[in-house]
Amino acid sequence: RKQWYQRRVRGEIRPFGPGCVIFTLIAASVELEISIKENICCLNSPEDIELDGIRNKWFPAHILMQKLVAAGINVFPSEDADKYVSISVKDEELEASVYEQMALSSSAFAFSWSRWNADCGEKRQIVRAAENLTTHPVDEDMWKNYSCEPRKSYSLKCTDDDDEMFDEKVEGTQFHPDLFHCLKEGSSPDALDVLSKTSYTFVDTVSTWLFATKVLTFS
Repeated sequence: RKQWYQRRVRGEIRPFGPGCVIFTLIAASVELEISIKENICCLNSPEDIELDGIRNKWFPAHILMQKLVAAGINVFPSEDADKYVSISVKDEELEASVYEQMALSSSAFAFSWSRWNADCGEKRQIVRAAENLTTHPVDEDMWKNYSCEPRKSYSLKCTDDDDEMFDEKVEGTQFHPDLFHCLKEGSSPDALDVLSKTSYTFVDTVSTWLFATKVLTFS
């Protein structure tokens, strides 16, 4: 089977009930929706016939990744992928840190790509996030942009709807050492309770998908 790998169009992750998230990757040729729960994962879509053997079945992350590649769907960039697709060049240590913070927060917060991330510089990541304790997608007006740098993270006043990027912190908010603590600043008591109960196994599985797909670089 012919495999594809190309520039991402969008990557999103959102809570879907206790200890579960939906991870979505949308590109020109395919849209993947994967449920992640504790240490297992399930491919929900697409409905392609060649995926009938793995769709709606639960597997450990590495097994599902192997089965996707074997079915001709390769969404996992190799080390030299930047030779074939355009990417957002980012500091690897910062990128890894942001993935870890996203995984830690993903039981109570949804995350999406920001249009400003590609052009904000190598030493900075801009991600969209929103508290979401429902099983529904986030309303568009609920998203906020967060700036993540090696030693500080903060909530940006600028949104993806603005015509130009401007670097201004939301009034009344603080600088924080990382994205996780930045998100906690504005969290509801219910969200803080969910975060406190998030298991290491769940965080590790979400991290595995974020690191494997590198959604902040290939988006």
